[in-house]
Amino acid sequence: MTRVALGLGGTLPVRAAVEVARYAEDQGFESCWVHEAYWNRDALTYLAAMAVGTRRLGLATGCINPFSRHPVLVASTLATLDELSGGRAILGFGTGHPARLDEQGIAHERPLAAMRESIGLIRRLWQGEKVTFTGRSFSLRNAALTVRPAHPIPVYLAGWRPGMLRIAGEVCDGYLARALESPASCRRLVAGVRDAASRAERAPAGVDVAAYLLCAVDPDRRAARDAMRHDPFVSYQFAVIDEVVLRESGVDPETKRRIAEPFFRGDLERARAQIDDALLDAFTLAGSPDDVLERLGAYADAGVRLPILQPVASDATGLRRVIDVGREHARGALPAH
Repeated sequence: MTRVALGLGGTLPVRAAVEVARYAEDQGFESCWVHEAYWNRDALTYLAAMAVGTRRLGLATGCINPFSRHPVLVASTLATLDELSGGRAILGFGTGHPARLDEQGIAHERPLAAMRESIGLIRRLWQGEKVTFTGRSFSLRNAALTVRPAHPIPVYLAGWRPGMLRIAGEVCDGYLARALESPASCRRLVAGVRDAASRAERAPAGVDVAAYLLCAVDPDRRAARDAMRHDPFVSYQFAVIDEVVLRESGVDPETKRRIAEPFFRGDLERARAQIDDALLDAFTLAGSPDDVLERLGAYADAGVRLPILQPVASDATGLRRVIDVGREHARGALPAH
């Protein structure tokens, strides 16, 4: 079967999210990735509930950071989740959103050093070491865990800057691309990770590549695109998207300004009006089931091995439509033309 995963944020009630995860598991999804934002439900509570409510689904943070969660806490929490789930925990790890960390008064200097140090410390703790360490970002003295994962927990690094791609390729099990990357930008990111792995004398193919893909499915293509266009997160992402990503995806960088100016004035309707179908088609999966299956093929061609379908819908029908398309992708179904 072809691989596919589900992505969720903190919008659903926990019990509802468990039901969605159980349905995804039944349809052949290999894992569920839960993103964490401080103003919403936390990722680990979701994942713990899913550990009890599912049997084989991989359970991934997607992602957490070492600034709001200290590396020792990350190591302990993931080891506990791994114990609870019978070896299904996955660590999706990143530097966090600087503006959100600033809102909480959390310092986040030297992010690259923090990531390298954190990953090394977490793995040493998982291996049962008593760790004494002084680094640029973290210091530990005789730190050790009483709980250890029964199996090595995979570590996926989320980030898009060159330094993060290097860390992913050099020391991580996988790379995690953010939402709103196009197949063209994914191709560049994947190449950066593989190049770093090769330079570190690792097998490039040994580093997995996952990517969040924002998804809206409806038999009526226009309805799916409208659902994507009206999601505030989508407008925000287009308002802050890197211009280099727009250029390499064949989109005029001026598009960002036309969306960002009304968005940051609080005029969401005007911002949404600037998001045309071509822009949605370049960066999201929005359309009929056949449309979405075809776009998934483009991401696979770009090197994405694990598409993480993140529904913009929160209603049962919209969620199930996304999962059902994922099921058809997992079965190798081709779009009907």
